[in-house]
Amino acid sequence: MPAAIEFKEKKTPLLEKFGIYYLNVLGKREFDHHVFDFTDDQLNKKINRISNKGIILSALAGLICVWPTVYVDLLKQNEKLIIHYSWTIGVTIVSIAIEFYLLFIIAIKAVHEVSEMINIHKHKKDFLETGPFNVTNILARAALELPDPEMRILGIDPFEKISKRNLLILGLLYKVRITLTNFISKFLLRRSFGERIFNISINYIALPVECFWNGMVIYRVVREARLRLFGFALSNYISDNLLHEHLLEDLSPEARTGCIRAIGNAVVMARNYHPNMIILLLRFQDLLHINKDDRYDDWNIFLETLKKVNEKERNFLLNLFTIAIAFDGKISHLEKDSIKEAYGKLYDVYQPRLSLLIKNIKAGRLHAAADLCKLDFSAE
Repeated sequence: MPAAIEFKEKKTPLLEKFGIYYLNVLGKREFDHHVFDFTDDQLNKKINRISNKGIILSALAGLICVWPTVYVDLLKQNEKLIIHYSWTIGVTIVSIAIEFYLLFIIAIKAVHEVSEMINIHKHKKDFLETGPFNVTNILARAALELPDPEMRILGIDPFEKISKRNLLILGLLYKVRITLTNFISKFLLRRSFGERIFNISINYIALPVECFWNGMVIYRVVREARLRLFGFALSNYISDNLLHEHLLEDLSPEARTGCIRAIGNAVVMARNYHPNMIILLLRFQDLLHINKDDRYDDWNIFLETLKKVNEKERNFLLNLFTIAIAFDGKISHLEKDSIKEAYGKLYDVYQPRLSLLIKNIKAGRLHAAADLCKLDFSAE
């Protein structure tokens, strides 16, 4: 790992280790195909098949594991409160533990199948072979929906413009989504039908609610795994093209540092540690041999750089900035407010390209996204 990278917490979380262990147990089979060998339609069909299988299995896991809790709750409802709740809480804890374990296994298996289909080969670069940003760690975090590690690269802090308190609130709201959905469903059913529907207790509404949310979890996990693996593929695609065309050799020193500033500011404005953007930053850091902090996340310095370089270099930097902004598959409010300032008179040229690139990345259209990730000195 380059010395320019500083991790605020170097220890790998226990759950991430759990995911890494099972991904390694599943093994790394050798395949001859390359991800670009498949058409976008073929990729989507294969990934949808993996996602649908995971959704069905996770829904069944939810159904099987929640039923005992509801059954015991109804069975013991006329007992003393201490007996009623002791049984209900005890069965719930056991059921949740089993359900979480099954969901983890289903999610990890789905992520592993996506990685085999996309077939990302190990890189020769140390920062992509070991540490928190190798493929296995990234996929483990995607499968278990764990946050990416807090870090600074060349002094760039992705959370510079976001409140940690807001992140905590969002995390808590996310965790209580099932409870709220279950409560609201029961309330509406009680108001509409009473305590029973066709002689079935409305408490059993917890079963379809759990199935729905479990399915949504796997759906999100597979989409995020695809996004992260596409990020690796596109980063390699961009790097290979730059090396083949020798484009970086034509950049002035100002433009070369401007490349890091373009990605660094995109990282800050995205307000997260998404691996796609970090990997893109690490790739350019390695290609340009830049290892010293020089306020690369300062927005005003980036704007000044765009003014100082010549027209062709400005186009190159805006092309790279557009790719970096789109690389996590979404655009933040801060990015929306800032891109006009960076694009200037070329806003009507770059904004449609940015929107289309984000759309293609989110939809899993790898070839279409790659066509928009070609770096050159043209604004078209």
